[in-house]
Amino acid sequence: MRLLFWLSLALLAGPGAKSVWAHEWFPVECCSDRDCARIDASAVRVVAGGYHVTVRPGSHPMVPAGSEPRSYTIPFREAKPSQDAFFNICIAPDGRLLCFFHVIGGV
Repeated sequence: MRLLFWLSLALLAGPGAKSVWAHEWFPVECCSDRDCARIDASAVRVVAGGYHVTVRPGSHPMVPAGSEPRSYTIPFREAKPSQDAFFNICIAPDGRLLCFFHVIGGV
């Protein structure tokens, strides 16, 4: 039944719509179907030992317009390789960083 729902939604969305399967590759510990999102490469800087990510208001579902920017420093050992060739970050509703996915050879 659940699969039928998603397939119906995909058909209704049409070919030009954003994929309804956007969360299919995120590990379950990172995502509850709304806390992971693609971020622009300009939000990511390589720093000593890892990445520094600044998420601007309105650029992520968990950082709504009108809120303060959120900044995270992620050690290289905690960053996970992205499976869609984009930077992605998963943020809990309370602002905690859940997961960060880097682009291999990116930034």
